[in-house]
Amino acid sequence: MGRIYKTFWHHHESDEYTRELTPMDIAFILNASNANKCNDCQNNTDYRRNPWRCDLCYKVWHLECIPSSPDEINHPFHPYHPLKLLIDGPPDYSHGNCGTCKQDLKRFFYHCSICDFSMHVRCANDPPPPYVDSPWCHKHTLTLMARNDTFTCNACGMHGEQCPYVCAPCGLMFHRDCITLPHVININRHDHRVSHTYSLGFGLWKCTICHQKIDWRYGAYSCSKCPDFFFHSKCATRKDVWDGVELEGVPEEFVDVSPFKVIDDGVINHFSHDEHNLRLIDEDAIDRDKSIQCEACTGSIFSDKHYSCMECDFFIHETCANLPLQKRHGLCTKPLTLLTIKKDTENRLFQCTACEKVSNGFRYECGDTILDVRCASMSWYCDYECHPHTLFLTTLDRETCGACLETDKQVLHCVECKFTLDFKCATLPKKIKHRCDDHFLSLCFGEKEKPRGKYWCEVCETVLDPQKWFYSCGDCGVVCHIRCVLGDLWNAKPDLLGSGDGGILKLVPNDSMSRPKCGSCGSRCQQPLLYMASAPDMKEFFCDFQCVENFYRSTRSEKQRSRILPAEAFTTHHLPEQRAYLTIDDDVSCTVLHPKSSPPTFLSKPDASPQSDASQQSMTLHDTTQDRKPPPQTWAASRQNRMEEPPRASGISP
Repeated sequence: MGRIYKTFWHHHESDEYTRELTPMDIAFILNASNANKCNDCQNNTDYRRNPWRCDLCYKVWHLECIPSSPDEINHPFHPYHPLKLLIDGPPDYSHGNCGTCKQDLKRFFYHCSICDFSMHVRCANDPPPPYVDSPWCHKHTLTLMARNDTFTCNACGMHGEQCPYVCAPCGLMFHRDCITLPHVININRHDHRVSHTYSLGFGLWKCTICHQKIDWRYGAYSCSKCPDFFFHSKCATRKDVWDGVELEGVPEEFVDVSPFKVIDDGVINHFSHDEHNLRLIDEDAIDRDKSIQCEACTGSIFSDKHYSCMECDFFIHETCANLPLQKRHGLCTKPLTLLTIKKDTENRLFQCTACEKVSNGFRYECGDTILDVRCASMSWYCDYECHPHTLFLTTLDRETCGACLETDKQVLHCVECKFTLDFKCATLPKKIKHRCDDHFLSLCFGEKEKPRGKYWCEVCETVLDPQKWFYSCGDCGVVCHIRCVLGDLWNAKPDLLGSGDGGILKLVPNDSMSRPKCGSCGSRCQQPLLYMASAPDMKEFFCDFQCVENFYRSTRSEKQRSRILPAEAFTTHHLPEQRAYLTIDDDVSCTVLHPKSSPPTFLSKPDASPQSDASQQSMTLHDTTQDRKPPPQTWAASRQNRMEEPPRASGISP
């Protein structure tokens, strides 16, 4: 039974009304994305705390967010005038923010039209105590000063506008929330614990998080082991920086983060390859004709010092071999653990949380945060050819990258100007070898002025936007899109993805004399790294995983699908955005796994009974992904529409 109560603040009202909730009502409540979010504060509600729900419009509220009476109130944060309850949103002249928590006003709030002062109902229901006897921030009792005067908080150094807590004998003032600042904490911008102090002493100090000036006269956090690391109190206690644990009185544990044991001079035993020892190779001893890739970062090894296995083909950069087993990063409040891809025991592919690229190298992982070693090693970016200032990870706000101009990215910020750079562009290799040119291609940071002619990509033979970053050869004048040079899998290395029933799926380099045709879309594969599916009676190449998936869905025979696309090839740690990956169950039906918290959807297995050709050539996909290319009707039909390789043209047109 649902019951609707008559209220003064909601338009669905009656004295007494009861009705049964239909299955459609229940399905709507369960499936609605905002079904359990408070209609005022937009936070999730807990059914165990009995939230208020309207059975007609299915809106729900916390009990502390709804007004209990239409009467005016007097509040210590605004002692000059009474506050009137408004239930229809802020008026046009209002600034639209709560005077207490500074968040946007929604529907229910108290308001003073004379002073344009507003306060959420939930904030008004939590008035500050007049006295605080044993504050964490000070040894004396603090008293609430019910005045709307500006002041500077002695604990954080930030300005306040109303009702500070004061200590009259000491002449100190504090924000209400600064009274409970923690004393000793761990933050994700530093490896050691940091502690709060009420004065750093005279000096020119800068916050290591926001890289802005710290006023030495007020409170801040500092590291006792590192003399040059200081943090604003507000920056260090942000939810994306601090894990919320007070560590005062908790003994600090030592964690061994060394990734290898030294066996001899230039010989180590690395945890990722503990069955054999590794020997350090100097750049003079490198065979430049042999293409080798680092197992950790998947990057090519040219003239870098690296370790080579003394018994097998295992290579790793010297810098990658020294990566710690555990480290902190600004994208996660907990320590990240270094993990490797173990053959035949773990999934082969994962997607980096920072750059959103798929990789099969080493990774740092903690919960839902998974970083490849390139992004995990980057908390700042300095390249004066790209930008005259150093870039830092100051916030987790998603913005537009200044290099690729893509939006909604986690970016590194310049504190001197508004330039931003996402992790994908910040980790691009400065020089790289590509089959389109005999020389190394260098990363160009975009043209400042509009060129007179057009730039034509050597690989895809389309016009290139010179305002975006691109690769070029200074000797030959060749220019290329970054995606054409690196591909979608530039953070991955050739490797076996899975095998079963005589078929295998693997990543292979696109290094043949002629580019192979894709077995799904029919175009010439331009990516440097391709998917190859092979069986005793067939071999097909695919441009990307979308083509692999389309080919799988269009293949008529279940036995052929199982042979060509083995199940273990499609299980990933972290799935790419807007892309479905397939796993094969024991009964050869297919489950489509979606990224992050999205619920799984299913591919229905074709019936064993005779069906029409159309039903045999396709399977029903219950999926909400919209940006996927439609699959071809049949494998044979896709092969008939394959395109021949177009004539090649390159360089910059006059």
